[in-house]
Amino acid sequence: MSDEQLGTDIAFNKDFNTVPTGDTTTVTGRTCLGQDLVNRMTTPLGDLWCHQKYGFDIYKYVQLENTEINRLSFVQDIAINLEKDPRVVPGSATATILSWDMKKIKSAASVQPVTGGNRLNMVFGYSSNEITGQVVS
Repeated sequence: MSDEQLGTDIAFNKDFNTVPTGDTTTVTGRTCLGQDLVNRMTTPLGDLWCHQKYGFDIYKYVQLENTEINRLSFVQDIAINLEKDPRVVPGSATATILSWDMKKIKSAASVQPVTGGNRLNMVFGYSSNEITGQVVS
């Protein structure tokens, strides 16, 4: 399979660049998949009025105690949400918690694209006033 099957989308970056024809820049393949997964995981569930089931229900975890059951539930929810994208191999998503306190949760996640090749790795940070995410490879 080729990376073309991973899609094409508008490049959502800080600069929102345009090409000489006036169109916006786009991303394709693994870059598109990575961007789309980060967007899903950094959008609070229900924030898009026309897509109420899109996003990640992070606010049920922010300010919870760092207990084993909360940690297990959190990493399981990350994997389930990442695998909602049909471009991710079912059962391939993994997540680990890098740090967790009453103010912020930082996690790493990894998925296998359906086109094969290397896994796609991401890092997410969640707090009550900031949500961040980025693809790291």
